[in-house]
Amino acid sequence: MNEIRKWLYPYRGRISGLLLGLATAVFYLTIGWGPTLLLLVFASVGFLIGKWRDGLLDVKGWIRFIGRG
Repeated sequence: MNEIRKWLYPYRGRISGLLLGLATAVFYLTIGWGPTLLLLVFASVGFLIGKWRDGLLDVKGWIRFIGRG
């Protein structure tokens, strides 16, 4: 099992992107575009809140980045 993980590790971004795209396509085909988009927005907000609670999201850095543009 560890050999497979070592082999797939460099491709983790591509694999997660593939799985996210596949899940989005399935949701789009089953429940439609509007609910799928709403689901993606809520999932993204939940991810950002979780990352912030874990201390891994630099909110002040994002505010500075957005404010200087």
